Amino acid sequence: MSGGSDEGEEKPLEEHLEELSERLKKILIFFVTTWIIITFVPVDLSHSYIPLVAELSKDMVSYVIPSNITWYGHTYNVTVIYTSPFEGFNVILYTSLLFAALISSPAISYEVYQYVKPALYPHERERLKWGAAAGVGLFALGSILGYFGLAPITMKIMLFLQAAPAPSENFFISMTYSKLLSFIVGITLSTGAVFEIPLVIYYLIIFRVIDPEKLKGQNSRILFIAVLVIAAIITPDPSGITMFMLAIPFYAVLMLGVYLGSWRLKKSSSERN
Repeated sequence: MSGGSDEGEEKPLEEHLEELSERLKKILIFFVTTWIIITFVPVDLSHSYIPLVAELSKDMVSYVIPSNITWYGHTYNVTVIYTSPFEGFNVILYTSLLFAALISSPAISYEVYQYVKPALYPHERERLKWGAAAGVGLFALGSILGYFGLAPITMKIMLFLQAAPAPSENFFISMTYSKLLSFIVGITLSTGAVFEIPLVIYYLIIFRVIDPEKLKGQNSRILFIAVLVIAAIITPDPSGITMFMLAIPFYAVLMLGVYLGSWRLKKSSSERN
């Protein structure tokens, strides 16, 4: 970031903070509005009012949770239950929160770009424009991995661990609907957010905040350990399977960001010379 302001002079701190406040306000308004709309959009008004997210939550749960599991020849039914009259509404809110976050991600990227844009030179703006698009793509990639990969495998492992000490007869496994949706939304959004880190690293490198050489070689092993720690926090599976499922692609994308940033830095230096 080199201070290429459109006005040719740097704005005072108060103006930067005021603009930041306005951008954050726009993001919040867009997100909350999207969340409210998604919460109450109906599936079909021809018969009775049913929110679309209520149907989507059923599909999400049926994908993540098997109807039964088999452990050493014994089959146990898995049941999802309500334990409170307010739980159905909580389920709708959790589901709409997930889709509101996914839909709002392009708007968030746009507002971040517009806030940083005045401080950049034209060639830097072009890079950041592509970076904003990459940020949306990385968030979507992480969310897809979280929902389609980590969530169902984590739940199956946890269910097997519940079945292991269970009696062989007259036993079923139950869990509450809202806690299950909370888990699905949490692991999906957190995985999407984590996949933004490589993009942050890339920009810290090309703006010369971080030396890319310090993230390579022997230090890359330390970086991998840090990735494992982050993956372990996100994935509650004690077996370590989902931890490595998240850590390996995350580390690959992270190192790709490091090497792309290093390449871009060297190219910029050679162009100046």
